[in-house]
Amino acid sequence: MKKLALLLVLLAGSFLTGCGVVDSGGDRMRRVGQINDIQARMAVDDWDYFWLYERDSRLTEWHSRVGY
Repeated sequence: MKKLALLLVLLAGSFLTGCGVVDSGGDRMRRVGQINDIQARMAVDDWDYFWLYERDSRLTEWHSRVGY
C-alpha cells in the first residue's frame, strides 16, 4: 500500500511539474542578440524615414523573422 501511495505521489508530481525549458543559456543569448539586431535595423529605418521625410510604410528591407 505504501508503494502504491508513493507511486501515485511521484506520478502526480511529474504531471504537475511539466516539461522543463530546453533552451540553453547560449540559445537564449543568441535569440536575444538576434532580436536586438532586428530592432536596431528597424530603428535605423525609422530614423531615416523621419529625417528624409519619406512617407510612412510598413514595408522594410529587413526581415523580422529568422529563417530557422
